[in-house]
Amino acid sequence: MQKLLILFLLIAHFCFAVTLVTNVPNVEVRLGSILLGLTDRNGVAQIEVSLPATLTFAKPGYLTRSVYLKDPEKTYFVALIASANLQILSTPSGASVWINGKSVGQTPFETELEPKEYEIVVQKEGFCKSKRFVSLRAYEGEKLHFVLSEVPTVRIVSEPTAKLWVDGAFVGETPIDLKLTAGEHEVRLERTDFFSLVERINVSDEDLQQFEFSLTPSAKLSVQASPPHAVVQIEDRSQRQPASFADLPLGMNTILVKATGYEEKRIEFDLKQGQNFLYVSLEPKVFRLDIVAPKEAIIFVDGKSVGRGSTSVRLAQTVHLIEARWGEKRWMGLVDLTEDKQIEVNFDVATVLLLGDRNTVYAVEGIIYRPPSLIYLPKGFHTVKINEKERTIEFEAGKLHSFSLEELGYLCIFSDSVVECYVNSQFVGLSPVLFYPVKPSVSKVSAAGLERDVLVEPAKITYVRVGGD
Repeated sequence: MQKLLILFLLIAHFCFAVTLVTNVPNVEVRLGSILLGLTDRNGVAQIEVSLPATLTFAKPGYLTRSVYLKDPEKTYFVALIASANLQILSTPSGASVWINGKSVGQTPFETELEPKEYEIVVQKEGFCKSKRFVSLRAYEGEKLHFVLSEVPTVRIVSEPTAKLWVDGAFVGETPIDLKLTAGEHEVRLERTDFFSLVERINVSDEDLQQFEFSLTPSAKLSVQASPPHAVVQIEDRSQRQPASFADLPLGMNTILVKATGYEEKRIEFDLKQGQNFLYVSLEPKVFRLDIVAPKEAIIFVDGKSVGRGSTSVRLAQTVHLIEARWGEKRWMGLVDLTEDKQIEVNFDVATVLLLGDRNTVYAVEGIIYRPPSLIYLPKGFHTVKINEKERTIEFEAGKLHSFSLEELGYLCIFSDSVVECYVNSQFVGLSPVLFYPVKPSVSKVSAAGLERDVLVEPAKITYVRVGGD
């Protein structure tokens, strides 16, 4: 007892009267577990304490605060902050609690916190991690109950709303909540007049997570073009007309329309969202052909008389059949106006026309030809082999020698512009169609919207003109 008294006297000998001021009244002032006193109703207290010392200030409804004192001459002002009560429960219980990234205990859990916003995370092995944000107010309490789930809830939203497929299966329209296992999933969003969107999402172990997507507006384009065999191209995509394109970017786009025998058109078109329409008419591509011939020769182009002797003609197609007649003399030639702009009639050679089907093979002086072929030979004897049959024939200059199979007839279809040609409803090519083999009979020839019956005779050539005289 005497030792304690001596210790008390020693402490008292070194104690100082320290002035303390708090922002609220009736605040407990403690040194460790020893209550030293209370601040009065004005928040003022004078405390006898041995310095230096760390004092604790506490009052219900406020956060406890510790202050280090060392200067006996100084008045210490201590501001207490009103607290908020937070209780955290979970189902199942025993889950770890993290506040602002710091582990603080397990559920059920209760604490006093400074009023502000906090991130609360609750997690337990075998269950999804649950996260919430809570805003605490002074003098008020907040009670949070977390129901832990074994499978995450994934919310998928889009602007605008769209149909949704997940991992290839249709699941509904956005916004939508789904139960998805943690890991990677493929989502596909579709809406009319917008680009389809395909993305991969990585679902974590959080119980509620949201993925947001924005769809880009798109345009559709329908193109009607003339002639019917025109091809429409936009970006790296092409279609035969009538062409229909989807999923095109809005704004100015370059549209190319082209067709064999016609001048192509390149059009800058401002695509709007949704359906767009465009009509394009192409102009025939016109070539000049100079035909050099004796002045008495009658000249035919594609079976049509164009004059006598040397003449110039303007033609729309690129490939043409040229014929010349001078009394008993005949000559025939083919010209491709993309390569040649002039052709010369030569009655000093024999014109040899080799006709047949795909199985026919000609050999003339050892050179192989497949029909239809047009060749020229000097006058005299030449060996011609048709399939396996061979014979030697005398060829006359200025004569047309034609070889063909007796079981076939041949059609030449001409028009004033390049058009699609059909024989017995079968597409046979763009005009001119030259020496097309058919079985002798009445054949239906259609082109340029016209159809006619044509008698085709064995081993003969029948000329058919469409779209003109």
